[in-house]
Amino acid sequence: MREKWARLIALFTGLIVLLLAMVFALIQNPHTTSKAQKNEQQISSDIVKKSVNPDSIQIEEGRKIYQEQNCSACHSIAGKGNPRTPLDGVGTRRTAEELRNWIIGSDSLQGLLPDSIRRLKQRYKELSDNELDALVNYLNN
Repeated sequence: MREKWARLIALFTGLIVLLLAMVFALIQNPHTTSKAQKNEQQISSDIVKKSVNPDSIQIEEGRKIYQEQNCSACHSIAGKGNPRTPLDGVGTRRTAEELRNWIIGSDSLQGLLPDSIRRLKQRYKELSDNELDALVNYLNN
């Protein structure tokens, strides 16, 4: 009789260990397949954007202006630059006109930005319209 109970206890212990292992695996890896699918979708959408996007030259121009104007002293993109004010995804939160106003420190931002920062940004009013458009396109992508 003891052997029968010992086998049952061993069987139930094994099942409990297996069940706990599965639960912990699900907790640690909640959506493994959906993450892989998202990565595949992101890669395919990036390929489509790169092949279809006629503004890629202007975006590259905007990236150069961002570097030339040393925007990374105050801002960061993709973890590069000053992390205090990241610009990642700013194009999804602001319209092109709003981005332009933020870049040049427009008077419409009075009260939203400290005056000292707004005055610093106003030096970017010297950029040409094409340069501002390129910078806005860069921030939108």
